[in-house]
Amino acid sequence: MSRTLSLLALSILIVGVAEGKKKKKEEAPPPVGWHTVEATKKDPGWRGECYYPPTFEGMPITDRRMARQKTLEEMKKQWLGQKDEIVSFDARMIDDLDTVLLGRPEAIETVAAKNAEMCQPIMSANGDTASWSSWLASLPGELTAGECNTPLDYQLIQYLDLGQGWQERIPMCQGNRATITATVNDYYRVQQNGEYINAEGDLTQPNTDPTLPCNYEGCYVGMLIGRFVTDAGIETVFPIGTSKLFEAPEHGVFSFTINDITAWDNEWRSNGAITDHTAITVSPADGY
Repeated sequence: MSRTLSLLALSILIVGVAEGKKKKKEEAPPPVGWHTVEATKKDPGWRGECYYPPTFEGMPITDRRMARQKTLEEMKKQWLGQKDEIVSFDARMIDDLDTVLLGRPEAIETVAAKNAEMCQPIMSANGDTASWSSWLASLPGELTAGECNTPLDYQLIQYLDLGQGWQERIPMCQGNRATITATVNDYYRVQQNGEYINAEGDLTQPNTDPTLPCNYEGCYVGMLIGRFVTDAGIETVFPIGTSKLFEAPEHGVFSFTINDITAWDNEWRSNGAITDHTAITVSPADGY
């Protein structure tokens, strides 16, 4: 009986130790920082290291900010090829991503977690880094989707160029309102020996010519016109004349020109030594 109890106690002890080891192994915290899997007889191991971010949740705010900064710096080392020869991405791409992440530091946490996932199969197998690179390249667009960092918060004054097509590329955010004006007393002509006109255009020639940029009701030959191209690539051309209030329907870029396609016969009005030049002013309608 005594021997049986001793064997039973020994069995319980062995099982308890085994379960304790198993539990301890299961509760081992995830790696933090640079980590690799060393080669064994059964496993060839990893060919490089991956960076594992800390657990940001629950950190004091100051510590969390510092941890984000360190994590970004460590990831950049690898992205720029400073860790090994396995990984090296385009420096301009990484610079763009760095700028976006610095402006949105909270995004570093999710990017770092995903970055470790992208790294693991590269280091544990002989895969290429193409999908990793594509993911990094897509991040600036994804992280800034719907944002606009270039509002119209300044005034631009520029002379109209009769020999150029679309002038300027003025960024505007959705909802920005711009007052666009052209000087009234400056005249030019867009046809050889034609009448001199100002930015209102030739009011005797309503334009429906499909070859001209602005060709619907309200458009006149030679008038000042505008073009707005959204970030999605949707283009809208509209008449301006000497004054117009324009509101950006989406984030995009505004440009202007005259409603004409042949520059060779365009000419400013001259009176002795004085030559007219139309000044275009684009200002925020709601102030600076």
